[in-house]
Amino acid sequence: MTIKIQRLLERAKKIAKKGVHEEAQKLYETVLEDSPNNQEAKKGLLALQQGKDQRSAPKTEIQSVFALYSNGQTQEALDAIEALTKDYPNEPLLYNISGACYKEIGQLDDAAKSFEKAVTLKPDYVEAQYNLGVVFRELGQVDAAIKSYENAIAIKHAYPNVHNNLGNIFLELNQLKPAVDHFEWAVAYSPEFDTAHNNLGSTLLALGQVDAAVESYEKALAINPDYAEAHNNLGIALHRLGKIDAAVESYEKALAVNPDYAEAHNNLGNAFKGLGQLDTAVKSFEKALAVNPDYSNAHNNLGIIFKELGQLDAAVESYKKALAVNSDYVEAHNNLGNAFKELGQLDVAVESYKKALALRPDYAYAHYNLGNAFKELGQLDDATKSYEKAVALKPDLVEAQDKLGNAKMSK
Repeated sequence: MTIKIQRLLERAKKIAKKGVHEEAQKLYETVLEDSPNNQEAKKGLLALQQGKDQRSAPKTEIQSVFALYSNGQTQEALDAIEALTKDYPNEPLLYNISGACYKEIGQLDDAAKSFEKAVTLKPDYVEAQYNLGVVFRELGQVDAAIKSYENAIAIKHAYPNVHNNLGNIFLELNQLKPAVDHFEWAVAYSPEFDTAHNNLGSTLLALGQVDAAVESYEKALAINPDYAEAHNNLGIALHRLGKIDAAVESYEKALAVNPDYAEAHNNLGNAFKGLGQLDTAVKSFEKALAVNPDYSNAHNNLGIIFKELGQLDAAVESYKKALAVNSDYVEAHNNLGNAFKELGQLDVAVESYKKALALRPDYAYAHYNLGNAFKELGQLDDATKSYEKAVALKPDLVEAQDKLGNAKMSK
């Protein structure tokens, strides 16, 4: 070993101890250029690399990257992270921030990879587990999202957002009991969590626990009086309880907060219909459609009002618009059949009822209505079969029972 190499090695060791790793690395590399098999230099480089892998990025560097992300400088943040991960490849915070950056710009697959790297490096990194769950949900990977969220609450059970998100997934899957459990955990840990109160109300409503749903919606509104969705949902629950005037008030409060809330306009129309105020109902449905011309439910509901007002051609037009938006809308096919029947277009009515039944074979009312059309056409055998199917599906459908008896007597 030459004196030059010996001095380089001694200097490299000395400055490595002081933490000047880049300069030490350069010195070891210089030694290996002159003496490729120098074991001391190789060991020194290996020790530096192992030390680098274990080092955490300085707080100031991480804060700088996070500031870029927070200020909307997403690409700059990603560039800075790429540079930092060369020196700090095992820093989970950097991968969590990069995941947030990728999510911000819509690169969800890259976001998932970053969050997965963060939790691989630090399995108890609860925020990264939560973020991974959010991204998986947006990617439509529901099972993976549930697993990430469950990992998060296994680390930190008192995490309201995770419970709320899990509740939403289970509600969408119609698994109502676990949905209730998670929403209840969310509001237990965060009593001012208005969204979770609202979501709990929607789940309780789906379970038929209407009074409890009302209570949850009212809690959400006590926290946030301008919560349009909660006002609308409260209206739905009150309407179901038969408190139609109170429902109207809730829908109107929702619309005072958000005048372009198409669903609230539609629901208000249904409430006015329940009160017998048909002309006012028409205006509400028309407002819903002005906001959202492709709102099939509002088209169908408008058709129902037109039919009750005796405006059959307008009703047919509304039902057809509903079906143009959603060709699988069973109730609209049935309603269209009813309108055609009243117009005396019995063959066309039969076709509409058959379309409804092709989509939903157990639709008792469509079988009953089809029977009525067949009866008026004089096809008593077909009418009898349709009435029999209606009664088999819905034994308490008295009208079908009566028509069935009459059809059998007429044969």
